[in-house]
Order: sequence, then C-alpha cells, then structure tokens
Amino acid sequence: MKGLNHDFYLSHTSLLLHRLKIISFGLLLFYAFYLYVDFVLYQDVFGTSFHTTLLVTHTTGFVASLLYLYLHAVTKNNDRFLHSTWPTWIILFYVTSYIGSSALNSYKMTGNHDAYLMIPYGVAVMLPIRPKHFLTILILVHSFFLFGLSTLIDDSSLLISKQINTTLAVFISLIVLLTFYSSFKKDFFHGKKQLEMQKNFRTLFEINPYPLFLSRLHDGEILLMNKTAVNQNPHIKEGSSLTDLQFVFNNPQERHALTDQLQQQGSIKNYTLKQELTPDFTRWVMVNYELIEYDHETCILSGVTDITQMKKMEEDLTQHASTDVLTGILNRRSGIALMHSALSQTHVEHRESIICFVDLNNLKAVNDHYGHQAGDDMIKDFCAVVKQQLSPEDVFFRYGGDEFIILFYQKGLQEAQRIWDAIQHAAEAYNRTSGKPYSLSASHGYYPYDPSRNVSLDEIIHLADQEMYKEKLRMKSVVK
Repeated sequence: MKGLNHDFYLSHTSLLLHRLKIISFGLLLFYAFYLYVDFVLYQDVFGTSFHTTLLVTHTTGFVASLLYLYLHAVTKNNDRFLHSTWPTWIILFYVTSYIGSSALNSYKMTGNHDAYLMIPYGVAVMLPIRPKHFLTILILVHSFFLFGLSTLIDDSSLLISKQINTTLAVFISLIVLLTFYSSFKKDFFHGKKQLEMQKNFRTLFEINPYPLFLSRLHDGEILLMNKTAVNQNPHIKEGSSLTDLQFVFNNPQERHALTDQLQQQGSIKNYTLKQELTPDFTRWVMVNYELIEYDHETCILSGVTDITQMKKMEEDLTQHASTDVLTGILNRRSGIALMHSALSQTHVEHRESIICFVDLNNLKAVNDHYGHQAGDDMIKDFCAVVKQQLSPEDVFFRYGGDEFIILFYQKGLQEAQRIWDAIQHAAEAYNRTSGKPYSLSASHGYYPYDPSRNVSLDEIIHLADQEMYKEKLRMKSVVK
C-alpha cells in the first residue's frame, strides 16, 4: 500500500504541475487585460499607493507565471526532480500566492470580497492539493484576511456578518477540495487495480493450453489471441485485421444470435461448432463464450477446444451401435426404428410400401458341413448381393441370425417383386462364379403396408414372416 501511495503522489503531482502550467499560461494572456486596468481604467489614480500596489501585484504575478513556465519547460522530463520535494513546495507556493493575493486584493485594494471567495473555489477544483496542506494555507491566509477586514470595516454588525460568510465560504471550498482529491485518489487506485487485473488476465490468457480469442462485442474484431491459438492457425499474419467470424462463429447470423444470448445470459457453455475449413476437411470445435469487460470495452472471450477426433470416435461408436458387426448393414434395433419412421412418413403421405421378410436358406447346413466361418461368409455375401439391388431410400437390416427385413419404401407390390427378381438373378450369377462351397438363396414373404389400416409394426413383421414361412414350405414340397 505504501508503494501505491507513493505512485499516487507522483501521478497527482505530475497532474498538478501540468495544470499549474495551464493556469500560468492563461494568466499570461490575461495580463494584457491587467495592463488595460492599470493604465486606462485606473489612470486617475496614477502615483497613489493604491496604483503602485496594484501595479506591483500584477507585475509580480506576470513574472511568477513566466518563471513557472520556464521552470516547467526545463524539468518536465526530469524524473529526479519529480521524485524530490521541490514540486510539492513549488505547488504550495503558487497556491498560497493565488489565495493570498486575492485576500490582499479584496480588503486592501478593491474591497471586492467576492474575488477572494472565488479563488479558493478555483484552487480547490483546478489544484486539489493534499487536504492538510490546503487547510494550513486557508488558516493562515484567512486569518490574515479577517484581520484586514477588522481594520477596514467600522460597523461591528457588518464586520461579523462578513467574517461569518467568508469563513463559511472558505470552509465549503475545503469540502470541495476534499471531494476532488478523494475522487482523484479513488480513480487512481481503481485504475491501478484494473491494470493489475488486466496484467493477471493477460498472463493467464497466454499460459492457457487451449486456444483463446478475445474479440470486441460490437464489431467482432479480435483484440487478443494466445500463443496456442496462433500456433494452431499458422496462416495468420502479424498485424492482419481479424474477426471472430474466422474462428469462433460460422456466419454473421449465428454470431448475431449468440451475441444476443450472451448479452442476456453472460456466458454460453459447450457450444458445438462445425467448421468447413476446406471441401475435404471438416473441423469440429467446442466453444465456451464469456462476456467480459477488457480495457473499457465489452468483449467476448472465446475458449476453443478441438473435438474433431472425439466427434469421429462418436460417429464410429454411433455407427457400431446402429450397424450389424458382421454384415455392416443396420442391426435390428436401428432398422426397426428407421422402418417405424419411414412408415410414419408413408402414413402421412398416404403412400403404399412393401415389407419383405427374408430368410437365408441352408445356413445351418453350411455351418454344420463347412464351419461357422463359411456361414458368416455366406451371410456377408448375401447382404452384399441384396444391397446392390436396393434403392437408397429402401431399408435393409438384419433381424436376427439368418433373417432379414427389407422395406421397399413407397413402392407397390409389382415394383417390389421386380427388385426381388433382380436379387435372385444376382444371387444365381454369384453362385455360378464365386467358387464357394455354398449357394445363395432365400425365402421371402411380403406384407403390403396400407396407411388406412391400423396395424402395428410387430403385427406387420409377423404377417410378413408368415408369408415367408409359406413360401419356404412350398419350396420344401417342391424339392421333395
């Protein structure tokens, strides 16, 4: 705290010296008017003691102002001078001179008490020195002033009235100075605290291992980027004009929506952003936004975490959770969910779809004679043949074991049969050329889904399964 008080003393002294320079310069200009007063307005009192005193006072003030301007010019960049006690004594001398000369002018020369009352107020506002120094000067000068009044005014009632009024006015000027001095001190310490906080913020900002961006709220210009952010964006050139749209927002519309939310909530946590950096590369980032005040401006602090690898793992896990490990097609849970969604859309649009229940023939025999690896290969080969014949909108998934379901989406029975015939032809072509010890064939059964009928998905699958079983029985009877 002692160090801060010394810093305040130096800062405040520099301010007072600068203001004293302005006052001295202003007085030099004003002395042109004083010459007019001395030699024109008061020409009828030439040669009197009053005129001599007035002329000496104005001349002394002119020389004192000129002397201070010279002194300020030769010491303004002298730190040794500023750290000495000389500035304090110089300021006290000039403050005492201003108030003392106004007191002398008020009772000795012009008798204008208002002039005396104005100067302490002016000093309190323009040169708020330390209150104890100002109080000491006021006691000395005002005592001198009160004594002068007692020699000038014979009416005791008028004298007491003027003494009370002027004393009250001087006391109020002390209150004014206390207010200004306290305000300067408070602002100084607040500024120091802000600088210290800003310094700590910059340190934490730089050492943070994650990319950080600080941008202005109103225009998005990036004010700060930590080293990690710069290293992860090597295309950035020093001194180039950057905006947060290049890093932490995808487009102006998104930025506008998020800044509105920020101004309401103050922060946004874990916002996921998909960035199409090039046609071949997409980066996923998670951004935390915080609204802060920095350097007297409202700013957005954006902390960015690259989650591209995590997103890829998430997509892989999602794919593994929704696909059959052996065949790569949809598993039962995902397939039924997708079929339910597709049939709901069919119901809304009043379009027909065909559900086909498929059973791969002779899988058990292949497993028994050639082993389960051959059985697995048979299942995979069959799925590959089927997928080649289906449209992108059709749904194909493994229901379990050697059972599969095909949803011919928004197709009639004739179109579904045409596709099934193509599947059979493709399977026959495979059997002729594969060289495998097994042949691909399957039994199937249709259920035409009618949106006007209230039938559950489980019932639909059961009915299609029954149709498949009927075909399997027919095929067995033909073989026999």
